[in-house]
Amino acid sequence: MEFRLTAEQELWKNTVREFAERELEPIARKIDEEWERIPDEIIRKMADLGIFGVTIPEEYGGMAMPGEEMQYAVITIHELARGELSMSLPVYTLLCIGWPLLLVPYGTKEAKEEILPKVASGEWFLGINTTEPGGGSDLANIVTVGRSDGDKWIVNGEKAYISGVREATERGGGHLTLFKTDPTKGYKGTTFAYFPADAPGTTYTTYRDMGRMGLSTGGFVYKNVEIPKKYILGEENKGFYVNMEGFNVARALVSAACLGGAEKCLEISREYTKQRVLFGRPLVNFEAISFEIADDYAQLELLKLMLQKGAWMIDQFYQDRSSFTKEEINRTISICKAHAPMLAVEIAKHGMMYHGASGYTKDTPLEMALRGFMSYVVGAEGGYHIQKIIIARDYIGEEAVPYRGTQKAH
Repeated sequence: MEFRLTAEQELWKNTVREFAERELEPIARKIDEEWERIPDEIIRKMADLGIFGVTIPEEYGGMAMPGEEMQYAVITIHELARGELSMSLPVYTLLCIGWPLLLVPYGTKEAKEEILPKVASGEWFLGINTTEPGGGSDLANIVTVGRSDGDKWIVNGEKAYISGVREATERGGGHLTLFKTDPTKGYKGTTFAYFPADAPGTTYTTYRDMGRMGLSTGGFVYKNVEIPKKYILGEENKGFYVNMEGFNVARALVSAACLGGAEKCLEISREYTKQRVLFGRPLVNFEAISFEIADDYAQLELLKLMLQKGAWMIDQFYQDRSSFTKEEINRTISICKAHAPMLAVEIAKHGMMYHGASGYTKDTPLEMALRGFMSYVVGAEGGYHIQKIIIARDYIGEEAVPYRGTQKAH
Protein backbone atom coordinates (compact mmCIF):
# COMPACT_ATOMS: atom_id res chain seq x y z
CA MET A 1 0.00 0.00 0.00
CA GLU A 2 1.31 3.43 -0.96
CA PHE A 3 0.69 6.06 1.71
CA ARG A 4 1.05 8.97 -0.69
CA LEU A 5 -1.76 9.86 -3.05
CA THR A 6 -1.06 9.23 -6.71
CA ALA A 7 -0.48 12.26 -8.93
CA GLU A 8 -4.01 11.85 -10.30
CA GLN A 9 -5.53 11.58 -6.82
CA GLU A 10 -3.61 14.64 -5.66
CA LEU A 11 -4.89 16.59 -8.67
CA TRP A 12 -8.47 15.54 -7.89
CA LYS A 13 -8.03 16.49 -4.23
CA ASN A 14 -6.82 19.95 -5.17
CA THR A 15 -9.62 20.37 -7.70
CA VAL A 16 -12.32 19.54 -5.15
CA ARG A 17 -10.67 21.69 -2.45
CA GLU A 18 -10.54 24.70 -4.77
CA PHE A 19 -14.20 24.17 -5.64
CA ALA A 20 -15.17 23.87 -1.97
CA GLU A 21 -13.28 27.00 -0.98
CA ARG A 22 -14.63 29.01 -3.91
CA GLU A 23 -18.23 27.81 -4.08
CA LEU A 24 -19.16 26.30 -0.71
CA GLU A 25 -17.46 28.22 2.10
CA PRO A 26 -19.18 31.52 1.21
CA ILE A 27 -22.67 29.96 1.30
CA ALA A 28 -22.37 27.35 4.06
CA ARG A 29 -24.16 29.49 6.64
CA LYS A 30 -26.95 30.29 4.17
CA ILE A 31 -27.45 26.60 3.44
CA ASP A 32 -27.77 25.94 7.16
CA GLU A 33 -29.94 28.87 8.24
CA GLU A 34 -31.46 30.82 5.39
CA TRP A 35 -32.14 28.44 2.51
CA GLU A 36 -32.28 25.17 4.44
CA ARG A 37 -31.57 23.34 1.21
CA ILE A 38 -28.70 22.85 -1.23
CA PRO A 39 -29.08 25.13 -4.27
CA ASP A 40 -29.71 23.41 -7.60
CA GLU A 41 -26.93 25.52 -9.10
CA ILE A 42 -24.38 23.98 -6.72
CA ILE A 43 -25.56 20.47 -7.59
CA ARG A 44 -25.14 21.27 -11.29
CA LYS A 45 -21.63 22.62 -10.77
CA MET A 46 -20.65 19.54 -8.80
CA ALA A 47 -22.06 17.30 -11.53
CA ASP A 48 -20.13 19.24 -14.19
CA LEU A 49 -16.97 18.69 -12.17
CA GLY A 50 -17.68 14.94 -12.15
CA ILE A 51 -18.17 14.62 -8.39
CA PHE A 52 -21.27 12.44 -8.58
CA GLY A 53 -19.57 10.07 -11.00
CA VAL A 54 -16.48 9.07 -9.01
CA THR A 55 -17.90 5.64 -8.15
CA ILE A 56 -19.93 5.11 -11.34
CA PRO A 57 -18.38 3.42 -14.40
CA GLU A 58 -18.06 5.35 -17.66
CA GLU A 59 -20.63 3.13 -19.36
CA TYR A 60 -23.23 4.57 -17.00
CA GLY A 61 -22.12 8.18 -17.32
CA GLY A 62 -19.56 8.26 -14.51
CA MET A 63 -15.82 8.74 -14.33
CA ALA A 64 -14.79 6.01 -11.88
CA MET A 65 -11.16 4.91 -11.82
CA PRO A 66 -11.40 1.09 -11.70
CA GLY A 67 -9.95 -0.26 -8.47
CA GLU A 68 -9.77 3.22 -6.89
CA GLU A 69 -13.44 4.16 -6.59
CA MET A 70 -13.54 4.21 -2.81
CA GLN A 71 -10.28 6.10 -2.48
CA TYR A 72 -11.56 8.83 -4.79
CA ALA A 73 -14.86 8.91 -2.92
CA VAL A 74 -13.10 9.42 0.43
CA ILE A 75 -10.96 12.21 -1.00
CA THR A 76 -14.06 13.88 -2.45
CA ILE A 77 -16.11 13.84 0.74
CA HIS A 78 -13.15 14.91 2.90
CA GLU A 79 -12.62 18.02 0.79
CA LEU A 80 -16.30 18.93 0.46
CA ALA A 81 -16.67 18.71 4.24
CA ARG A 82 -13.86 21.21 4.71
CA GLY A 83 -15.86 23.74 2.72
CA GLU A 84 -19.39 23.10 3.98
CA LEU A 85 -19.16 22.62 7.72
CA SER A 86 -22.87 22.18 8.37
CA MET A 87 -22.40 18.70 6.83
CA SER A 88 -25.53 19.06 4.67
CA LEU A 89 -23.82 18.94 1.30
CA PRO A 90 -21.14 16.39 2.27
CA VAL A 91 -23.86 14.02 3.50
CA TYR A 92 -26.01 14.57 0.41
CA THR A 93 -22.99 13.75 -1.72
CA LEU A 94 -21.71 10.76 0.25
CA LEU A 95 -25.10 9.12 -0.14
CA CYS A 96 -25.17 9.74 -3.89
CA ILE A 97 -21.65 8.41 -4.48
CA GLY A 98 -21.59 5.70 -1.81
CA TRP A 99 -24.62 3.59 -2.61
CA PRO A 100 -23.93 3.35 -6.37
CA LEU A 101 -20.82 1.40 -5.38
CA LEU A 102 -23.24 -1.30 -4.20
CA LEU A 103 -25.64 -0.94 -7.11
CA VAL A 104 -22.88 -1.59 -9.67
CA PRO A 105 -22.06 -5.20 -8.61
CA TYR A 106 -25.50 -6.19 -7.32
CA GLY A 107 -28.07 -4.29 -9.40
CA THR A 108 -29.77 -5.62 -12.52
CA LYS A 109 -28.58 -4.28 -15.86
CA GLU A 110 -31.96 -2.64 -16.40
CA ALA A 111 -31.85 -0.87 -13.05
CA LYS A 112 -28.29 0.31 -13.51
CA GLU A 113 -29.06 1.74 -16.95
CA GLU A 114 -32.05 3.61 -15.52
CA ILE A 115 -30.61 4.91 -12.25
CA LEU A 116 -26.84 5.39 -12.48
CA PRO A 117 -26.67 7.91 -15.38
CA LYS A 118 -29.17 10.17 -13.62
CA VAL A 119 -27.23 9.99 -10.34
CA ALA A 120 -23.92 10.68 -12.11
CA SER A 121 -25.43 13.72 -13.83
CA GLY A 122 -26.70 15.12 -10.52
CA GLU A 123 -30.28 14.90 -11.70
CA TRP A 124 -31.35 12.22 -9.21
CA PHE A 125 -30.69 11.65 -5.53
CA LEU A 126 -29.85 8.16 -4.24
CA GLY A 127 -29.99 7.32 -0.55
CA ILE A 128 -30.40 4.51 1.97
CA ASN A 129 -33.68 3.58 3.62
CA THR A 130 -33.53 0.97 6.39
CA THR A 131 -34.39 2.53 9.76
CA GLU A 132 -37.92 2.12 11.10
CA PRO A 133 -39.78 3.83 13.96
CA GLY A 134 -39.39 0.77 16.17
CA GLY A 135 -35.59 0.65 15.97
CA GLY A 136 -32.52 1.90 14.18
CA SER A 137 -29.73 -0.66 14.04
CA ASP A 138 -32.00 -3.64 14.76
CA LEU A 139 -32.55 -4.33 11.07
CA ALA A 140 -33.39 -7.98 11.64
CA ASN A 141 -36.71 -6.90 13.14
CA ILE A 142 -38.00 -4.50 10.51
CA VAL A 143 -41.71 -4.77 9.76
CA THR A 144 -41.99 -3.21 6.29
CA VAL A 145 -43.11 -6.14 4.15
CA GLY A 146 -43.47 -6.91 0.47
CA ARG A 147 -45.90 -9.44 -1.02
CA SER A 148 -44.85 -11.04 -4.30
CA ASP A 149 -47.20 -10.33 -7.21
CA GLY A 150 -45.75 -11.54 -10.50
CA ASP A 151 -42.90 -9.24 -11.55
CA LYS A 152 -43.38 -6.85 -8.64
CA TRP A 153 -43.79 -6.60 -4.88
CA ILE A 154 -46.69 -4.93 -3.13
CA VAL A 155 -45.09 -3.14 -0.19
CA ASN A 156 -46.59 -1.81 3.03
CA GLY A 157 -44.72 -0.30 5.95
CA GLU A 158 -42.95 2.73 7.32
CA LYS A 159 -39.38 4.04 7.45
CA ALA A 160 -38.00 6.74 9.76
CA TYR A 161 -34.96 9.02 10.16
CA ILE A 162 -34.09 8.81 6.47
CA SER A 163 -31.86 11.42 4.81
CA GLY A 164 -33.00 13.00 1.57
CA VAL A 165 -36.73 12.28 1.62
CA ARG A 166 -37.58 15.71 0.24
CA GLU A 167 -34.68 15.81 -2.21
CA ALA A 168 -35.55 12.44 -3.75
CA THR A 169 -39.22 13.39 -4.03
CA GLU A 170 -38.61 16.84 -5.51
CA ARG A 171 -35.50 16.24 -7.62
CA GLY A 172 -36.08 12.63 -8.58
CA GLY A 173 -34.45 9.39 -7.57
CA GLY A 174 -35.07 7.26 -4.53
CA HIS A 175 -33.59 5.05 -1.85
CA LEU A 176 -32.16 1.57 -1.55
CA THR A 177 -34.58 -0.05 0.85
CA LEU A 178 -34.58 -3.12 3.06
CA PHE A 179 -37.93 -4.89 3.50
CA LYS A 180 -39.18 -8.35 4.43
CA THR A 181 -40.23 -10.72 1.69
CA ASP A 182 -40.45 -13.81 3.90
CA PRO A 183 -41.37 -12.69 7.43
CA THR A 184 -41.06 -16.23 8.80
CA LYS A 185 -37.26 -16.19 8.30
CA GLY A 186 -36.30 -13.03 10.19
CA TYR A 187 -33.31 -11.24 8.70
CA LYS A 188 -32.80 -14.20 6.32
CA GLY A 189 -36.10 -13.28 4.69
CA THR A 190 -35.27 -9.66 3.78
CA THR A 191 -34.74 -8.19 0.32
CA PHE A 192 -32.83 -5.07 -0.69
CA ALA A 193 -34.16 -3.03 -3.61
CA TYR A 194 -34.41 0.44 -5.10
CA PHE A 195 -37.60 2.30 -4.21
CA PRO A 196 -38.43 5.34 -6.40
CA ALA A 197 -39.54 8.20 -4.16
CA ASP A 198 -42.42 8.99 -6.52
CA ALA A 199 -43.88 5.46 -6.57
CA PRO A 200 -47.68 5.73 -6.17
CA GLY A 201 -48.74 5.09 -2.60
CA THR A 202 -45.58 6.65 -1.14
CA THR A 203 -45.86 9.63 1.21
CA TYR A 204 -43.19 11.35 3.28
CA THR A 205 -42.83 13.60 6.29
CA THR A 206 -39.85 15.65 7.47
CA TYR A 207 -38.39 16.27 10.92
CA ARG A 208 -36.79 19.36 12.41
CA ASP A 209 -33.20 18.39 13.24
CA MET A 210 -30.67 20.30 15.35
CA GLY A 211 -28.18 20.45 12.49
CA ARG A 212 -27.57 19.61 8.83
CA MET A 213 -30.45 21.94 8.01
CA GLY A 214 -29.71 21.96 4.28
CA LEU A 215 -30.57 18.26 3.93
CA SER A 216 -33.98 16.91 4.83
CA THR A 217 -34.49 14.09 7.29
CA GLY A 218 -37.83 12.35 7.55
CA GLY A 219 -39.79 9.19 6.99
CA PHE A 220 -41.70 7.31 4.32
CA VAL A 221 -45.03 5.52 4.55
CA TYR A 222 -45.77 2.83 1.96
CA LYS A 223 -49.37 1.82 1.28
CA ASN A 224 -49.67 -0.89 -1.37
CA VAL A 225 -46.65 0.50 -3.24
CA GLU A 226 -45.69 -1.51 -6.31
CA ILE A 227 -41.94 -2.07 -6.63
CA PRO A 228 -40.77 -3.83 -9.82
CA LYS A 229 -38.50 -6.80 -9.19
CA LYS A 230 -35.99 -5.38 -11.67
CA TYR A 231 -34.92 -3.10 -8.81
CA ILE A 232 -33.59 -5.91 -6.61
CA LEU A 233 -29.96 -5.85 -5.46
CA GLY A 234 -28.54 -9.33 -5.16
CA GLU A 235 -31.04 -12.08 -4.51
CA GLU A 236 -34.49 -12.18 -3.00
CA ASN A 237 -34.42 -12.97 0.75
CA LYS A 238 -30.67 -12.24 0.90
CA GLY A 239 -30.88 -8.48 1.10
CA PHE A 240 -29.61 -8.22 4.66
CA TYR A 241 -26.11 -9.29 3.64
CA VAL A 242 -25.96 -6.95 0.64
CA ASN A 243 -27.19 -4.10 2.81
CA MET A 244 -24.54 -4.73 5.46
CA GLU A 245 -21.80 -4.73 2.84
CA GLY A 246 -23.00 -1.33 1.73
CA PHE A 247 -22.84 0.06 5.23
CA ASN A 248 -19.05 -0.33 5.27
CA VAL A 249 -18.91 2.00 2.27
CA ALA A 250 -21.33 4.44 3.89
CA ARG A 251 -19.49 4.42 7.21
CA ALA A 252 -16.17 5.08 5.52
CA LEU A 253 -17.61 8.11 3.74
CA VAL A 254 -19.27 9.39 6.92
CA SER A 255 -15.86 9.13 8.59
CA ALA A 256 -14.35 11.10 5.70
CA ALA A 257 -16.93 13.86 6.18
CA CYS A 258 -16.27 14.05 9.91
CA LEU A 259 -12.49 14.06 9.49
CA GLY A 260 -12.58 16.65 6.71
CA GLY A 261 -14.76 18.94 8.78
CA ALA A 262 -12.66 18.33 11.89
CA GLU A 263 -9.50 19.16 9.96
CA LYS A 264 -10.97 22.52 8.97
CA CYS A 265 -12.18 23.23 12.52
CA LEU A 266 -8.74 22.49 13.90
CA GLU A 267 -7.15 24.86 11.37
CA ILE A 268 -9.60 27.59 12.42
CA SER A 269 -8.62 27.02 16.07
CA ARG A 270 -4.91 26.98 15.27
CA GLU A 271 -5.02 30.31 13.47
CA TYR A 272 -7.25 31.96 16.08
CA THR A 273 -5.11 30.92 19.03
CA LYS A 274 -1.94 32.13 17.27
CA GLN A 275 -3.45 35.58 16.75
CA ARG A 276 -5.47 36.05 19.94
CA VAL A 277 -3.34 37.76 22.62
CA LEU A 278 -4.22 37.24 26.27
CA PHE A 279 -2.16 38.32 29.28
CA GLY A 280 0.46 39.64 26.90
CA ARG A 281 1.05 36.48 24.87
CA PRO A 282 -0.66 34.46 22.13
CA LEU A 283 -3.34 32.15 23.44
CA VAL A 284 -1.61 29.15 21.92
CA ASN A 285 1.42 29.89 24.10
CA PHE A 286 -0.48 28.38 27.02
CA GLU A 287 0.39 24.69 27.13
CA ALA A 288 -3.13 23.67 28.15
CA ILE A 289 -4.23 24.85 24.72
CA SER A 290 -1.22 24.00 22.56
CA PHE A 291 -1.01 20.46 23.97
CA GLU A 292 -4.72 19.91 23.45
CA ILE A 293 -4.41 21.05 19.83
CA ALA A 294 -1.41 18.75 19.43
CA ASP A 295 -3.38 15.81 20.83
CA ASP A 296 -6.34 16.53 18.56
CA TYR A 297 -4.04 16.79 15.56
CA ALA A 298 -2.37 13.48 16.41
CA GLN A 299 -5.70 11.68 16.74
CA LEU A 300 -6.89 13.23 13.49
CA GLU A 301 -3.83 12.08 11.58
CA LEU A 302 -4.10 8.56 12.99
CA LEU A 303 -7.72 8.26 11.92
CA LYS A 304 -7.01 9.69 8.48
CA LEU A 305 -4.43 6.95 7.93
CA MET A 306 -6.82 4.27 9.20
CA LEU A 307 -9.51 5.55 6.84
CA GLN A 308 -7.07 5.60 3.93
CA LYS A 309 -6.33 1.96 4.69
CA GLY A 310 -10.04 1.15 4.94
CA ALA A 311 -10.85 2.77 1.59
CA TRP A 312 -8.01 0.85 -0.04
CA MET A 313 -9.25 -2.41 1.52
CA ILE A 314 -12.75 -1.87 0.14
CA ASP A 315 -11.34 -1.19 -3.33
CA GLN A 316 -9.26 -4.36 -3.11
CA PHE A 317 -12.29 -6.35 -1.95
CA TYR A 318 -14.37 -5.30 -4.95
CA GLN A 319 -11.52 -6.21 -7.28
CA ASP A 320 -10.79 -9.56 -5.63
CA ARG A 321 -13.12 -10.78 -2.91
CA SER A 322 -10.45 -13.09 -1.55
CA SER A 323 -8.14 -10.15 -0.76
CA PHE A 324 -9.75 -9.41 2.63
CA THR A 325 -12.44 -10.99 4.72
CA LYS A 326 -15.55 -9.01 5.51
CA GLU A 327 -14.59 -9.21 9.19
CA GLU A 328 -11.27 -7.49 8.50
CA ILE A 329 -13.03 -4.70 6.65
CA ASN A 330 -15.75 -4.46 9.29
CA ARG A 331 -13.18 -3.89 12.04
CA THR A 332 -11.23 -1.28 10.14
CA ILE A 333 -14.23 0.75 9.04
CA SER A 334 -16.02 0.51 12.40
CA ILE A 335 -12.91 1.84 14.14
CA CYS A 336 -13.13 4.87 11.86
CA LYS A 337 -16.89 5.30 12.23
CA ALA A 338 -16.80 4.93 16.01
CA HIS A 339 -14.08 7.50 16.56
CA ALA A 340 -14.21 10.02 13.68
CA PRO A 341 -17.53 11.65 14.70
CA MET A 342 -16.52 11.69 18.37
CA LEU A 343 -13.20 13.32 17.55
CA ALA A 344 -14.88 15.84 15.26
CA VAL A 345 -17.25 16.88 18.04
CA GLU A 346 -14.34 17.25 20.47
CA ILE A 347 -12.31 19.34 18.02
CA ALA A 348 -15.27 21.64 17.32
CA LYS A 349 -16.03 21.93 21.06
CA HIS A 350 -12.40 22.70 21.90
CA GLY A 351 -12.34 25.37 19.22
CA MET A 352 -15.48 26.98 20.62
CA MET A 353 -13.84 27.04 24.05
CA TYR A 354 -10.69 28.68 22.67
CA HIS A 355 -12.88 31.41 21.17
CA GLY A 356 -14.45 32.11 24.55
CA ALA A 357 -17.82 33.88 24.46
CA SER A 358 -17.61 34.37 20.70
CA GLY A 359 -17.40 30.60 20.32
CA TYR A 360 -20.97 30.37 21.57
CA THR A 361 -22.14 32.74 18.84
CA LYS A 362 -22.60 32.22 15.13
CA ASP A 363 -19.66 34.47 14.34
CA THR A 364 -17.67 31.28 13.75
CA PRO A 365 -18.79 28.14 11.87
CA LEU A 366 -17.69 25.90 14.75
CA GLU A 367 -21.14 25.57 16.33
CA MET A 368 -22.60 24.74 12.92
CA ALA A 369 -20.01 22.01 12.47
CA LEU A 370 -20.63 20.58 15.93
CA ARG A 371 -24.36 20.30 15.20
CA GLY A 372 -23.62 18.48 11.96
CA PHE A 373 -21.09 16.10 13.48
CA MET A 374 -23.51 15.09 16.23
CA SER A 375 -25.82 13.35 13.76
CA TYR A 376 -23.13 10.72 13.28
CA VAL A 377 -22.42 10.31 16.96
CA VAL A 378 -26.01 9.54 17.87
CA GLY A 379 -26.83 7.04 15.18
CA ALA A 380 -26.69 7.65 11.45
CA GLU A 381 -25.04 4.71 9.67
CA GLY A 382 -24.74 2.99 13.04
CA GLY A 383 -24.05 4.90 16.25
CA TYR A 384 -20.96 4.86 18.45
CA HIS A 385 -21.98 1.87 20.57
CA ILE A 386 -23.07 -0.20 17.57
CA GLN A 387 -19.57 0.22 16.10
CA LYS A 388 -18.08 -1.01 19.38
CA ILE A 389 -20.26 -4.11 19.20
CA ILE A 390 -19.04 -4.80 15.65
CA ILE A 391 -15.39 -4.32 16.62
CA ALA A 392 -15.76 -6.56 19.68
CA ARG A 393 -17.56 -9.28 17.71
CA ASP A 394 -15.06 -9.35 14.86
CA TYR A 395 -11.98 -9.13 17.10
CA ILE A 396 -13.02 -11.10 20.19
CA GLY A 397 -15.67 -13.36 18.71
CA GLU A 398 -19.38 -14.06 19.00
CA GLU A 399 -19.01 -14.49 22.77
CA ALA A 400 -18.68 -10.71 23.05
CA VAL A 401 -22.01 -10.00 21.34
CA PRO A 402 -24.98 -9.47 23.69
CA TYR A 403 -27.49 -10.86 21.20
CA ARG A 404 -25.40 -13.95 20.38
CA GLY A 405 -27.60 -16.89 19.57
CA THR A 406 -30.60 -14.82 18.49
CA GLN A 407 -29.24 -13.12 15.36
CA LYS A 408 -26.03 -12.12 13.70
CA ALA A 409 -26.28 -8.50 12.63
CA HIS A 410 -23.91 -6.42 10.56
